[in-house]
Amino acid sequence: MMPMKMISALKIVLLTVLCLSGISWVSGQYCYSAESVPTIETEHLFDLDADFLYPCDVTVNPDGRIYVVDGISNSVMIFDKNGKYRTSFGSKGSENGRFLNPLGITSDVSGQIYVADAGNHRVQIFDADGRFLRQVRLTAGDKERIPDPADVAVDETRDLLYVTDNDNHKIRVYSKKTLQLMDQWGKRGENPGEFQFPFLAATDKEGNLYVVDVLNTRVQVLNSDGRAMAFVGKWGVDRGQMYRPKGVAIDAKDRIYVSDSYLGVIQVFNRNKKFQGVVGDISGFMAKFKSPTGIYVDGNMRLYVVEMLAHKVSVYKIIQ
Repeated sequence: MMPMKMISALKIVLLTVLCLSGISWVSGQYCYSAESVPTIETEHLFDLDADFLYPCDVTVNPDGRIYVVDGISNSVMIFDKNGKYRTSFGSKGSENGRFLNPLGITSDVSGQIYVADAGNHRVQIFDADGRFLRQVRLTAGDKERIPDPADVAVDETRDLLYVTDNDNHKIRVYSKKTLQLMDQWGKRGENPGEFQFPFLAATDKEGNLYVVDVLNTRVQVLNSDGRAMAFVGKWGVDRGQMYRPKGVAIDAKDRIYVSDSYLGVIQVFNRNKKFQGVVGDISGFMAKFKSPTGIYVDGNMRLYVVEMLAHKVSVYKIIQ
């Protein structure tokens, strides 16, 4: 019998390389063409200046520095606001400041960086220069697997951290100040408030949580009490539908961006959760991406897109 540690390590590698890649056991075809779908126009500004292995997620801190987590290299790369590489932190290991297949990343208003260190079952917190500060250790409850956190989102209004527990199909809620576990939401299922492999997540200005619910092919919106308020998208390959959603981001107009690694598009929904269009170029044509995963929209309406299998991260100006 294969040792449990080896099974867990293999699972993380598969999650990082295959699940994020858009590889599917079911063949599909996008049902609408560039001529028939409305677009949210963007202008390509630049690609980040680095040789990525398999980048997973991206965030931007208040001073404009860009942070990209590369799960296979077990590191976080830092870039200036113009996309020039500055430095990196992290390496493979379990000590403070090291990683084992990290996945999600986010920042807060003070510039602190939070990394979902999946293989080490923790969330690590760093200052803006990548110096280790603190960590949240995730432990298993009764009849639970040891959590491999996929992402972490910050609720600034209530000083909370939301951690997506991919293994146990739930959201773990921690105090941002004390790092103590405050609550747990969800279980495996298809009903409102239930998940099947929650993945990347984001919060809006009101502190509502948007969680990519991968196998349920939707984004769930939860309020601060953990109550499911709405769904964004549903299964399918047509406009407003999803096949392998991965990343989610919210812009200043409360529009919701969702990346789909299989369909190769980023769809946009309005504040009422209705399909508005797909990200396109300045000519109005639908933009196609290679396995888009983590996405982020900053306060200057810049869209950051991680293309895992293309080994790149690109930055766009949202025009509309």
